[in-house]
Amino acid sequence: MSRGRRLRLYAVSIASWCTGVVWLLFHYFVKTVDRFGFEAPHPAEKWSLIGHALVSFYALWWFGLLWPNHIKSSWRLHIRRGTGGLLFGCMAWLSVSGCALYYIGSDLWRSWTSILHWAVGVGALFAFVLHLVTRTARAPGSA
Repeated sequence: MSRGRRLRLYAVSIASWCTGVVWLLFHYFVKTVDRFGFEAPHPAEKWSLIGHALVSFYALWWFGLLWPNHIKSSWRLHIRRGTGGLLFGCMAWLSVSGCALYYIGSDLWRSWTSILHWAVGVGALFAFVLHLVTRTARAPGSA
């Protein structure tokens, strides 16, 4: 993968993770009080969720872009299968659960899906870093 493409992939991955964490912080830890004294969601919570959705759709596009040349070929050559499979599982779950959060009508199912979505999302950073630092044996003369 070219250096420019790799940096763009890192940027969209970090942006997706950061926007998700910002939403998480606003949703659980930052509240405002309305004029009647009731606790209300912070206005930035909505915008952080919109930003996260936009960046995540772009990340999903990057996942599709990686499929033919990076994921399939590395899987076939047994390169970083463990960490790559973990990242694939994270991306698959985040994609499905992200769509489900938009469409689920039940509050109970939505709350559980949300918790599982952000838990995997937070952990995906560690899976991504693990995938980056894992070394594999390379053929002599390869870059």
